[in-house]
Amino acid sequence: MGNSPSVAELPPEWEDILPNITREDILRSSHKNCRVEEDKSVYLDDDLFDLDEHVPTALEILRAAPHLKDIRFKLVPGTLTEERYWAALFGILQYGGIDIEHVAGTIDDDYETGDEGERFGKAQSPPERPERVCYENSYGGLESNADATNSPPFYLEEIKAQQAHIHRLQKSLREANHRTRKLALELHKEQKKRHDEDNNNCGIGGAVNSGSLANGSKSVLTSTPLTRHKGTWEMHRDCRDFLDLDDHLKDNLRKEKQKRLEEVRSQMKFILDTDDIKDSYGKWSCCGEEEFTAKGCA
Repeated sequence: MGNSPSVAELPPEWEDILPNITREDILRSSHKNCRVEEDKSVYLDDDLFDLDEHVPTALEILRAAPHLKDIRFKLVPGTLTEERYWAALFGILQYGGIDIEHVAGTIDDDYETGDEGERFGKAQSPPERPERVCYENSYGGLESNADATNSPPFYLEEIKAQQAHIHRLQKSLREANHRTRKLALELHKEQKKRHDEDNNNCGIGGAVNSGSLANGSKSVLTSTPLTRHKGTWEMHRDCRDFLDLDDHLKDNLRKEKQKRLEEVRSQMKFILDTDDIKDSYGKWSCCGEEEFTAKGCA
């Protein structure tokens, strides 16, 4: 009897990322985060990606996000290999669904000195007459190499050494970029965490510290113990629009609202508290005064 494949448990933070992954995201990740060596092995960043080690997780991903089946069907094998598709997908999840270049700026994994074509272009084309290939000896003179076809010329050895040096630089660059991406991701998560905490504190503390209400009574929040919420404070659009105003516009709007509030209070007093004519609202037909007790014009 064979062993049934184990069921993987996906990290909770992937629940918000998986439904939003698109075909373009996978193609972008396959270009930025993956590379394929000559032996067809796939690397995610600078680590060898072994699909066999990720099969249980991959199956669980397809169950959790069925739209990725369609994307896989369209990309594999025509555009991407199976290994590169999954390496690209795990690359997205590894960085939390975040475009690292948007956070840390453009990161280029390709090392170019700028003179590769000038230095290697002529060297890579074989000379017309190998028996006349010359090189500098230790005394700075020129010496004919009559047996150049049997031993590699000096400049070919130089090319190999330079290519090996460039390969080492490229590897060091990829490793440094990998560390940069990880640091950028950690920084982004920390900034987001602090931003969410600030929003929560602003929503609760702002209401508590807002002072007295218009009628002089203290806010109810000041007399009740504070509680923590799982979500964030969703400010009403009118409040957001008000906070976006310049200070002088805020002052003008406050004055208008206070004036309107006084008018409403006056109207409500006649309706709720009394039926005395002097408390009613209206105006004198002769002079236009809006208070019943205003100075007479006769």
